[in-house]
Amino acid sequence: MLVFGSYLIIVGGVVMGFFPHHILTILDLKVDNDTFVRMTGLLAAILGVNYFLMVRETTVICFKFSIIMRYLAALFMFSMVITGISPQNLLLLAFGDAMAATWTLVALRKDQQENQSKQKNLNKKN
Repeated sequence: MLVFGSYLIIVGGVVMGFFPHHILTILDLKVDNDTFVRMTGLLAAILGVNYFLMVRETTVICFKFSIIMRYLAALFMFSMVITGISPQNLLLLAFGDAMAATWTLVALRKDQQENQSKQKNLNKKN
């Protein structure tokens, strides 16, 4: 989650906030007014800070919720490309969201297995 939070702050906040035309060029998106792109960057950076807080406070329920939301975001972006609303380059972000969600899912499962193993060892000692 720290990696994903950093990604949101750097790509979302810094790149979209201060250099929106770079990201728009990569995604093959054209806009007349980049204000909404900069505002979206601000929102992404705020989400990134929230991810940092989630890690610090170990809020597992938020991690689980983020997995669902990131898969839905990837599905939405994929749907936008398939229907011809958005260019194919948007699939880069969809893939990134899906991979980040999968990474979080795997990490949560690993952590859960480790906790169960520790609990079994504690029960054996008692």
